[in-house]
Amino acid sequence: MKIASLLSTLIALFIGVAGGYLIGQRGGTDQDAGAKKSQSGETSSSGIGSLAGTSKSSSKSSKTTNSPTEASGSNLTAKAKKLMSSGDVTEAMKMILNSPGSISRMEALLDFVKELEPDEVELAIDEVGKMARGGDMFMSMGLLMSRYAEIDPEKALEFVGTRDRMTRGWGTSSILRTWASKDPKAAADHLTKQMDSEGTDDWSMRRTASNVAKEWAKQDTNAALAWAKGLPGEVKGDALGNIIEQITTEDPLRAAEVAMSFEGEQQERSFRTIADRWSANEPEKALKWAEGLTVEGRVGVMEEALENWVREDPESTVAYLDKMEASERDSIMKEVVEQWARTGGDATVDAANWVASQADGEGKVDATGEVVGQWMRSDPEAASEWLGAQPVGDARDRGVAALLRDRSVREDPSTSVAWADTISDDKMRSEYVERSARSWLGSDRASALEYLETSESLSAEQKTKLIELPADQLQRGRGDDFRGRGRRPF
Repeated sequence: MKIASLLSTLIALFIGVAGGYLIGQRGGTDQDAGAKKSQSGETSSSGIGSLAGTSKSSSKSSKTTNSPTEASGSNLTAKAKKLMSSGDVTEAMKMILNSPGSISRMEALLDFVKELEPDEVELAIDEVGKMARGGDMFMSMGLLMSRYAEIDPEKALEFVGTRDRMTRGWGTSSILRTWASKDPKAAADHLTKQMDSEGTDDWSMRRTASNVAKEWAKQDTNAALAWAKGLPGEVKGDALGNIIEQITTEDPLRAAEVAMSFEGEQQERSFRTIADRWSANEPEKALKWAEGLTVEGRVGVMEEALENWVREDPESTVAYLDKMEASERDSIMKEVVEQWARTGGDATVDAANWVASQADGEGKVDATGEVVGQWMRSDPEAASEWLGAQPVGDARDRGVAALLRDRSVREDPSTSVAWADTISDDKMRSEYVERSARSWLGSDRASALEYLETSESLSAEQKTKLIELPADQLQRGRGDDFRGRGRRPF
């Protein structure tokens, strides 16, 4: 396998696997003991600390003994190969993995790993397994698994099958993906047998099937589709989704033709994928295709294209939105405005003003809440000033609700109460005033009680209930710590 191929495999693996792992688990403290044990046995000649991390003293040694020239990838590789030639694969891995400079480390790993034989790969995997779980560990393990799969995928699968659950899961995914790049049918057949015996509930099984399907689609779309359509449940959906994504990169109209043969949710999901990927490069073409669809969910597909277009060309996007039927525009306005406002700066202001210019309706209401929520993250004073100038009504109410959910206002209860009092909807106003007053009682009871005496937003019963709440049930804010970040509405 060429370096470029190994690198692409690594990147895909790291993004998918590391993300999934970090969602499902934390840390890697169970690896620390092994790493520390490794540290005690290192040679002084290498100047390298443990795989889990060097001590301050060893780190200093490493920095002083490794010149910029020594830290280059090519020199690291040469030193590693010299160690390996003497039979010391583990020390070679230690030297590379504990060298400074992420680029040179990756370069050396790529050069080193591609020449390892199966028994050497296994030694290296065991050594990497002692590392604290993190970026370097995933990078190294991904390369090693890919190398093993390149040599002997079946033996590689047998090897990882004896490892811990996490390594077995994502190791299998990496091996099968590499195998699929060379022999997709063989990889798919193995995975099918595995799913028949182990089931498909494991998230890693779904990811693996998706990766195999995508690799197969690069070589034979029809064969990949035939296999994916025979998969069960959610595994099928994920695999077909990855195939559609791959086809779209090459021929969006071909992808659309394939997706038309799907049914229900799978079809709509596929159309959305096509619109999203296509519009990233050709938004107008993607939108024209989407608007010509006659299937349920057509407007949602158009939404995907418009979300990409508005980030690149808001003026043209707005012109298009203004020509849409009101009902269709209302259904997608919120999502499009969200992407527009996310751009920040003048774009957020422009998005807010465009929303303000729209006719009253559910779309304007939802979009106002979205643009205020986005704006509060970057410039709460400007957002609150703009909102304070909006006319009374449902749209402004939704904007106030979004403002009140922002930390800068939520943790300044006096300002929070002042804003809540401006909500026009009686039920909504009462709910938010009560919530804010509860927090105010926890941070400044005297001022809150003074407010409650004259408040017309709360009933006598609500006031009594609030006043009698025990201290541990009050939401304490930070008072003046956040004052001024979101202006009062008057």
